[in-house]
Amino acid sequence: MGRFFVLLLLPILLFGGSVKPFKWKDGESFLSFLERKKLPLSVYYNLDKEDQKLTEDIPYSANCQMILDNKNFIRQILIPVNDELQLQIYLTPKKRYEMKVTPVVSEEYTETLYVPIQTLPYNDILKTTGSKNLASIFVKMFKGKVDFRRGLQPGAPIIIVYTQKYRLGKPFSMPEVHGAMVEVNGKKISVYRHSDGRFYDEKGGQYEKFLFKLPMKNPRITSRFTKSRYHPVLKRYRAHLGVDFGARPGTPILSTGEGKVSFVGYSSGYGKTIKIRHSNGLISLYAHQKSFKKGIRSGVRVKQGEIIGYVGSSGLSSGPHLHFGVYRGSNAIDPLGVMKKKTEGFSGKERKVFLAIRDKMDRRFKEALKNKPTRKPYFDFHETYYVDSETFKVKPF
Repeated sequence: MGRFFVLLLLPILLFGGSVKPFKWKDGESFLSFLERKKLPLSVYYNLDKEDQKLTEDIPYSANCQMILDNKNFIRQILIPVNDELQLQIYLTPKKRYEMKVTPVVSEEYTETLYVPIQTLPYNDILKTTGSKNLASIFVKMFKGKVDFRRGLQPGAPIIIVYTQKYRLGKPFSMPEVHGAMVEVNGKKISVYRHSDGRFYDEKGGQYEKFLFKLPMKNPRITSRFTKSRYHPVLKRYRAHLGVDFGARPGTPILSTGEGKVSFVGYSSGYGKTIKIRHSNGLISLYAHQKSFKKGIRSGVRVKQGEIIGYVGSSGLSSGPHLHFGVYRGSNAIDPLGVMKKKTEGFSGKERKVFLAIRDKMDRRFKEALKNKPTRKPYFDFHETYYVDSETFKVKPF
């Protein structure tokens, strides 16, 4: 796990210095960030290929921290890549800047939220929790099934069971909704999150109707999506924020869904890359291409299954393959979690698993309807920072 310790200070002090939070700028490359902070570019070029590619997946919404000493000299920078891993730039005892991938330590809480309807669900959830993400997820869960402009009675219940991670005392990453219920025209309508990450109704019917198809015919998966994994030989953390499909050079790459091309070009890590923005708010990415199909450019609309490019090995690639990524906003999600199911509903062991999840959520809904908890959950956090023990020897204040 590496050597870390926790420094708890109220207020935060580090050698008489300070910790300054900042947000990652939308569209800024990692190299331009280093140049702007007057840090050596060797911080990037000394990384191996996998970690270099990881710098291209920094969310533009990432809440970062810069640790300064009492002379405003940068001692550390922490840049989250997802809710499990972060990039840690640090000054070594030899006064050289280096970087490594380290785990993000966060607190996690599962809550049952009860909200009586006053205006519209989005507004009421946002007013109660302050979370745009939670409000947006709730609305998307019921999209196409519930018309929130009709049939909502003042005082009717909204219930959401969700898990939220907290880092440095603030919500961190997207909340994970396990189930939700809303009352419309006196009828209670529920949605449940299955273990596959998708949402279903009480009978196991899939709610999401805009779903992706695989980006090539007869694909061979060579590497799956993972936010964090520890390499036992290299003794370091890894992440793979997409799915790799092995294929011969020139194999056609297909658009996973209908949408508008938002990027066609070259990146140092992903090579020749295409990004497509879809109507469900997701963005798909196709990397390491040999070439693009003629006519594919930014602004062009493509259909699901349409050829957009051809498999290659451009960028930081060990061989011909397609790196396929899917993003919600700027946060990577598992592409296989939004693929079409072959059949509707569940059977056998899969049905038993779903029914157990549904029954558990129904009990949470019933309890919330009885108790009607209307207060926003409150947590008393200390500010927490993680400091590499090889770089600093810090004693609690």
